[in-house]
Amino acid sequence: MSVAMSDSIQTKGSIGATVQAARPVIEALVGYGLLLFAAFATMAPFLWMVSTSFKADPEVFQFPPSFVPQGLVWQNYLDVIYAPDTGRQLVNSLIFALGSTLSNLVFCSLAGFALARMQFRGKTFIFALVVGLLMVPAQSQIVPVFLIVQRIPFAGGNDWMGNGGTGLLNTYWGMILPTAATPFGIFLMRQFFSRIPIEYEESARLDGARPFTIFWRIILPLARPAMAVLGVLSFQSAWNEFIWPLILTNSRDMATLQIGLQLIQSGPDARWNVVMAMATLITVPIIVVFLFAQRYVIDGAVTSGVKG
Repeated sequence: MSVAMSDSIQTKGSIGATVQAARPVIEALVGYGLLLFAAFATMAPFLWMVSTSFKADPEVFQFPPSFVPQGLVWQNYLDVIYAPDTGRQLVNSLIFALGSTLSNLVFCSLAGFALARMQFRGKTFIFALVVGLLMVPAQSQIVPVFLIVQRIPFAGGNDWMGNGGTGLLNTYWGMILPTAATPFGIFLMRQFFSRIPIEYEESARLDGARPFTIFWRIILPLARPAMAVLGVLSFQSAWNEFIWPLILTNSRDMATLQIGLQLIQSGPDARWNVVMAMATLITVPIIVVFLFAQRYVIDGAVTSGVKG
């Protein structure tokens, strides 16, 4: 009897040891399984968009739907590329996105450097305002920003009081200026500049360098990761912007790709395979920009102190 109990205890002990040894492997498999599921759930809409962009017209509405197209219909992409307004819309989107990105890199870096390194009265209050603006919904700013752009003096036929003309409506400047500097960009750069050791600046100041020289020659080269993060996010935000160009412009010549996408999908005769082809082409520049700046984006997200 005692021998049997001893064997039972040894068996249970060996089973427990086996389970204990296999626990890290099981936890790793469960973790990777959850990550794969999350990745597929995230990529599924994009993959479905790409799949639909290669389908023929009858295949788009078939039931049950098929994830893999029966054939690759490249004509959908050709219909988008050779559409009458696509070239103009591409130029408008590039001007808007690149202008917004460059202006954010310039103004947000300067403002972030001033708030992080320079001493002046009211600095804490100004930074508190910047942080407070992060909590203001963008939708609530559309009407006042539109009125400001419309009433800019000496622009679009306006007098010195901002009356009598259209201001910067239907212009590239009207699209770019409201996005030229963002509270998030200023906050991001300020956080990154605050983490740079002060010894670099003190050493340069002892050598007679002025504040702008310190910013341009020393601080800014060290801020490449944060600049990459700001550049990618600014380009993505402007490239995908739909509401502001739609409100600001009323001419097809000033329409962006996002407005063009809305135009081709409106109406009862919309071809959804062509719509998905245009959406895929619109997504490609964002992916390319991120791939080029991926290393800096990851470094900036780790070192900037911003959790996302």
